[in-house]
Amino acid sequence: MLAKAILSILTVLLMLFPNNTRLQVEYRTRILARDFTVANIVRIINERDIDALEEFMCGNIKRNVANLRDKIGEFFDAIDSEIVEFTGEFYGRYSANHGNGKSLNQSKLAIDFKTATVENYTIHITLETYNSFQPEEMGVRVMFLAVIGDASPALVDIRATNGLGEWHE
Repeated sequence: MLAKAILSILTVLLMLFPNNTRLQVEYRTRILARDFTVANIVRIINERDIDALEEFMCGNIKRNVANLRDKIGEFFDAIDSEIVEFTGEFYGRYSANHGNGKSLNQSKLAIDFKTATVENYTIHITLETYNSFQPEEMGVRVMFLAVIGDASPALVDIRATNGLGEWHE
């Protein structure tokens, strides 16, 4: 209940002060913390909800990935059927602090899952959870789908054109 109240207050403040970076960062951080969960990502994939997945993408991906909605559709199409079992864990973190109160945080997430016919898919996501330099860049910076144990490249790879440190490789 408190989280909902805080989001409501931040929404009103953003309407009054739309260019306030601190408010933008706080609002986006709380939205990501509330909505970006493994179970919610699986639900979005099973429902093939292009709008919901697009909403999680960072500004760079939204600006630079040609035909993003088609690319998300391709991502969904590469999965043979509904996800029936999954596990997910955050396994890496990157932080940068450049002084003047400006910083960013990125986390890596792996979701391993099986469908009715394929048992070894994985989705890897780099999620920027905090960015006081450019709040619009918060969100998914990389999202790729692969078959575990397959030496082939990712089935689908959606990634930002910049803002990924060496830690990502």
